Amino acid sequence: MRFIAVALAMGAVPFLGLPAFYESFLYLIFHWVVLATSWNILSGYSGYFSFGHAAFFGCGVYTTAVLAGKLGWPFLWTLPLAGALPAVLGVALGAVIFRVRALRGELFAVLTLAVTFVVATIVLNTPIDGGPGVYLSAVAIPQLAPSPSGTFYLLSLALAVSTVWLAYAVHQSRFGTGLFAIHDDEEVAEVMGVPTYRFKLAAFALSCALAGLAGGIHGVFVSYVTVAETFSGSTALYVILMAALGGTRHWLGPAVGAAAVTTLLYAFTTSDFAVAGRAAVGLIFILVILFLPQGILGGFARR
Repeated sequence: MRFIAVALAMGAVPFLGLPAFYESFLYLIFHWVVLATSWNILSGYSGYFSFGHAAFFGCGVYTTAVLAGKLGWPFLWTLPLAGALPAVLGVALGAVIFRVRALRGELFAVLTLAVTFVVATIVLNTPIDGGPGVYLSAVAIPQLAPSPSGTFYLLSLALAVSTVWLAYAVHQSRFGTGLFAIHDDEEVAEVMGVPTYRFKLAAFALSCALAGLAGGIHGVFVSYVTVAETFSGSTALYVILMAALGGTRHWLGPAVGAAAVTTLLYAFTTSDFAVAGRAAVGLIFILVILFLPQGILGGFARR
């Protein structure tokens, strides 16, 4: 109930008449909360470490970019497909990868990284993008709040709350117990009757769908998307850092890490020390690995 009450209270922010800066800043925090938490549903819970989250995020970005920016679809109508297409891609990949026992650990991580390059190359060399990028500045923004920034704030808040709730629901369910069993020892989990293939496939699909939804919203938020920016390797690195900092075995850990890292980056970016901010993030990553391997909330995880 507290979680719902906080979410409802935060939903009132766009109607308080605050400067758009605050709505945009909080939008970015919610955006990264979705990406970090969705990544963690597969990689943190099951241990299948993915470097390809940018591929599924990018699929969502370009789904909305093509449908809304080129074909004139209403923005909100594109979001279901922005989530569905990455989920289908994830299921298609998982249906092959998860059946091959050798493709675990670092091999799975490398394969997901390769998927990012493949998807980016296809988008860049087809009419989906073609090179110059896609402008979304003409896309009509639904009036869910008094200002466009307020609308994006509400959309990202709703998605972030839904994503964290799903992470909690999975964590507390038999599904989550099975994923953590896979993380600890997949062969033992199979012997104990855990349907490891189905659980991994479902977690992958859910993770990809949430990343795609975040991408669909973010594409219109930035109003101009390019392959280089959308499929940047830094996306996967930031997501991993955020989840690791907060704690991958706790359902709220990635959200805490996302809020901390986004605030740090934004503080440095708006000052004269943007490069120092990136260096600080790298230093934090090293310190987390060395001294806080379970993350901030790792000690509170029950699994």
